[in-house]
Amino acid sequence: MHQATSDNQTTQAEVIIDGSFSLAERKRERNRERYQTDHAYAERKRERQRERCKKDPVYAKRQRELKRERQREHKRELRKDPAYVERERKRKRERYQTDPAYAERQREHQRERYQADPAYAERQRECKRGRYQTDPAYAERKRKLERDRYQTDPAYAERKREYQRELRKDPAYAEGQKIYMKTYKRIKIQTSNKEEAKEHAVIARERYLQSVNSAKNSGDLPLTSNLAKATQSSSKNLEGAAPPLFSRQAEGIFTIPIAPSQP
Repeated sequence: MHQATSDNQTTQAEVIIDGSFSLAERKRERNRERYQTDHAYAERKRERQRERCKKDPVYAKRQRELKRERQREHKRELRKDPAYVERERKRKRERYQTDPAYAERQREHQRERYQADPAYAERQRECKRGRYQTDPAYAERKRKLERDRYQTDPAYAERKREYQRELRKDPAYAEGQKIYMKTYKRIKIQTSNKEEAKEHAVIARERYLQSVNSAKNSGDLPLTSNLAKATQSSSKNLEGAAPPLFSRQAEGIFTIPIAPSQP
C-alpha cells in the first residue's frame, strides 16, 4: 500500500512538472506571437533588453552569441534553397560592380583571411580550380573582369605591376617567361595565328612551372636549365592539345599576362 502511494505521488509530481513545462512553452509561444503583431510591446521589450545589456556585460555577451547562432542557423537553412543561393550570388555580383567601397572591403577581408586561415585559402583555391576547369563562361568572365579592372583601377594595376616585378626575381618564373616567348614565336611563324600561338605558349610555360613545383614538393629539384630544355622539347608536340587554364589564376592569384613581342 505504501509503495502504491509512493508511486502515485511520483506520477503526480511528474505530471505537475510536465504541465509546468507545457504552460511555460505556451507562454513563450504567446509572447512570440505578440512580439510579431504588437509593435508597441515589441519596442518595450527591445528597450528593456538594451537597458539590461548596458548594465550587465555578461548578459550582453550572451545575447550577442545567441543572436549570432540564430543568424548562422537561419543562413544554413536558407543555403539549402538553390534559388536563394543564386539570388545571393547575383546580388553580391551587382553590388561588387556598383559599390567600389564594398568591393574594396571584400577584397581586403579576403586577403586577410587568406593570410590568416590556410585551410580557407586551400578551400578557395580548390573551388576556383574546379570551377575554372568546368565552367568556361566563369573563366572568361573572370578574365574580362581582370582586364577591365586593370584598365580602370590605377591602384589595382600598380599592385599587379609590383607583383609582376617581384615574380621576375624568381628564376623559375623568369625561365617560364622565356619558354613562353620562344614557344609563342615558333608557333606564330608556323601558323600565323596569334591566339593559337598564345595558347601553346601558355601550355609550355605552365608545364614548366608545374614541373618546378612538383620537383620542389618532392625535394628533388633538378637543374633549371635541364628542366627548361625538357619542357621546351615536350612543348613541340602540343598541336591539337587543349590548353589548360592558368594555374596561378586557378589558385585565385590573377597575373597580368605580358604581351608577346613581335617576332
